[in-house]
Amino acid sequence: MVRFLVLSLTVLLTALAAPAFAQAASINVNGKLANGAYVQAVCSVGADGTISGTGVLFGTNPSNGYKYSYAFVIKSGSTASGKLVLSGNFAFAGGYPVTLSASIPNGPLTFTYIVNGSSYTTNGVGIVSVK
Repeated sequence: MVRFLVLSLTVLLTALAAPAFAQAASINVNGKLANGAYVQAVCSVGADGTISGTGVLFGTNPSNGYKYSYAFVIKSGSTASGKLVLSGNFAFAGGYPVTLSASIPNGPLTFTYIVNGSSYTTNGVGIVSVK
């Protein structure tokens, strides 16, 4: 009986000492926007919790068939109320600000960018995977 109690206590203490989950090392976001465009982001999570990475907004203009692909750099990220919010800038000239907000693990997604002081927002649906 004493051995059983000691073993049970040891198992309990070991379980309490182990972290509930390991820190995420990478975050991927894939989404489809209401205008038919797609957005993807691939991020890494530093040991201090900082989030950085790259992304791309791509699709085909339905009026002329032009295929576009606009890369962006993610400089920061945060989580709040079950959402992941990534912020950065387009990689091309001007480096206009972008924000990608996605529900975790899936659901509503919003992509916003600002050009010359005007904000443009497109909603959609997406999937967030954390490894």
